[in-house]
Amino acid sequence: MSADYAEIAARYERMRRNNGEPARQIDRERFFDLLEVLPPLHWTRRSDTESFMMMECQTANLYTWCARVGNGDDATYWEMIAPQDCTHWDILRAVAMVEAKE
Repeated sequence: MSADYAEIAARYERMRRNNGEPARQIDRERFFDLLEVLPPLHWTRRSDTESFMMMECQTANLYTWCARVGNGDDATYWEMIAPQDCTHWDILRAVAMVEAKE
């Protein structure tokens, strides 16, 4: 078994065990690449926030979610692995938890 395969297999096992992966900050370009690659699911915009789910499953019921918090130059962009039944507010809470730790 190659080291790359072992690392990927371990990551997926952690995702299944932990019900996803925490939010991590990404740049604006990555956010829009993910938004435009496939039609987004659960795309929600509220005030100065936005979130969507990628239509391709990562594993089991876990999907890539992205979020934007803020507008213009002050906006931050986030990516995480979370269950498909999350809401916009669940995703924003996941971002807030990471921001609180920083």
